[in-house]
Parts: sequence; C-alpha cells; structure tokens
Amino acid sequence: MLMNVMIVEIILFFCKKIKEGGNMNSIQKYRGLAIADYFVKKCIEQNIPVTNMSILKMIYFAHGFSYALRHKPLIKDPFLAWPWGPVEKHTYDCFKKYAANPITSISGETNDELIKIEKDKELCIFLDKFIPLAKASPFVLSDKSHVSGGPWDVTPAFKEIDEKIIQVYFSAKYGNE
Repeated sequence: MLMNVMIVEIILFFCKKIKEGGNMNSIQKYRGLAIADYFVKKCIEQNIPVTNMSILKMIYFAHGFSYALRHKPLIKDPFLAWPWGPVEKHTYDCFKKYAANPITSISGETNDELIKIEKDKELCIFLDKFIPLAKASPFVLSDKSHVSGGPWDVTPAFKEIDEKIIQVYFSAKYGNE
C-alpha cells in the first residue's frame, strides 16, 4: 500500500516539473476515450494490467495537469462526480464490460485520434508520465481524486465537474507559473 501511495506522489511531483523538459504547446483537446486508448495501448505493450477505474483516474489527472502545466485542457469531454471519483462517461461505458478486471484491448473507436496522439511526440512524452499510475491501486487513485476541496469534492454527486474548477484547482496546486 505504501508503495502505491509513493508511486502516485512521485508521478504527481514529476508532472509538476515536466515543463522543464520541453515545450508542449502542440497539445489540443481530444476525446477522453482517445487518451484512455493511448494509456491502454501503452499498458498492454508494457504488460501493466490496468482497470477501468484506473484509466478513468489517469485521464482525469492527465487533463488536470494539462491545465496546470500548459494552461489548456487535454480532454474535451466532461467529467462527472461519481462515487469513486471523476468519470468521463463515454470512456467508462466503453470499458465497463471489464468490471474490475484488466482491460485487454483498446476501444477501437478512436483509431484516427490515436494516430494523431502518437504522432505528437511532446504529447506522448507528457502522457507517458502517467503510465506508472496504472501500477497503483485504483482505490489509491480514487482517494487522490477525492481530496478535500478538490474538484470532485466540491461538486454534487453525479453532476458535471465544472472545467473552471478543474483548471483553477490543478493550476493552483501544481502549476508552474
């Protein structure tokens, strides 16, 4: 358990410092499922089991850190405040068939976007920093998304989390300027 918490803390700290590694002005907004498919593909390639719950938190954290470090969103779909943390519903629906089991393939719905993502080397460098989160317990990731005063915490249950709240929270906590 301590190792899971350490992995999450290291990734979060590293992402705070990522700006020093390059210029990521090329980031555009993608569907949550396309970012999830990128993570699933990488996890499968690296033999890292990843669950739906973990993928949902990984895309949420990547989206939040995109605001903090690049001052722009990564994902164009809204996140909802569900009981286990922020959820991008279409991504959830695509992978819910796996329940708590590891996801074994990408959705197959985002092939064109996935190609664009993979061609954007700076975006891939950014996204690859989140792959180790798949090694953490999904419940640790859920806890990290439930922090007091955070976007999930201040949003009524099952409602859409306001993008401005995500932007302000991540920028204030992890921003570099």
